[in-house]
Amino acid sequence: MSSSESTQQNNFKDDQAAGLRRIMAAPKPRVVSIIAAASISASAVQDQPRMMTNLAASIRSQGGEVLIVLASKASRELSYELDNTPTLFDVANQTVTLADAIKSTRQGLSVAKLLLNNQVNIPLDNEAGTALNLIFDGLARDYEIVLVDATLNDDYMLPLKTLNESEILIQLTRNPESIKDAYTLIKQICSQLGRRSFGIIVDDATEAQAQVVFKNIAQVAKRFMQIELEFFGAIPKDEHLSKAAKLGRSVIDAFPMAVASTAFKQIAQRLDHKQSHAVVAH
Repeated sequence: MSSSESTQQNNFKDDQAAGLRRIMAAPKPRVVSIIAAASISASAVQDQPRMMTNLAASIRSQGGEVLIVLASKASRELSYELDNTPTLFDVANQTVTLADAIKSTRQGLSVAKLLLNNQVNIPLDNEAGTALNLIFDGLARDYEIVLVDATLNDDYMLPLKTLNESEILIQLTRNPESIKDAYTLIKQICSQLGRRSFGIIVDDATEAQAQVVFKNIAQVAKRFMQIELEFFGAIPKDEHLSKAAKLGRSVIDAFPMAVASTAFKQIAQRLDHKQSHAVVAH
């Protein structure tokens, strides 16, 4: 081999290695499913889209590309401006295009609907699940974070393989029944998926109050299930949330100095902190 050929080969190997390092160092797609504990009040369930959109707006304000996916039988499609919008399942069935199924809301957030409400509760068969997973995984690569408003199906699982393998946050309140239901949710999921970690968001609470709730449920989960929980934040009671909603805006946009805005910024930063550490060392 001539010296020029050897040099070219070495340069090619160097280029390959550099390309591999860039791929390995790139942040992995983040998929975060948020499940509300069953005994959260009806008004809180209705507020789930408000929480999701405010969190998405906070992530976007920090420079992140975010997609919200509705995969819940509890939240209303209208709350996400997704009424009459085709589902990602329709895309998988090739009856509509992906562009048809992704909508930009009045706030400029990207939203999509995984399945019809009456389909969420029923486990998908292998063929349908595989096709939908491919569509979803493609979207997860297009956005830095995908936030999923989720509920469990009849098998105590999330409707997609990707969702079951990705991060799951449990939303609860300080109400003892809500804490009990959150623990039951964790047990149900682990009964199907095995031991895994979960994130915790405490609604209608100050940071200090939320930390007390988190400490209690984390101790029980650690003692009886050997499961580690992670605190993601508190969503306080704040009239600015309702005021912003009436204006059709996120609280961080309409009232950036509000207590709720600070809370959502902190949750977004915790998500971003995990994102910044989701790289492979090299």
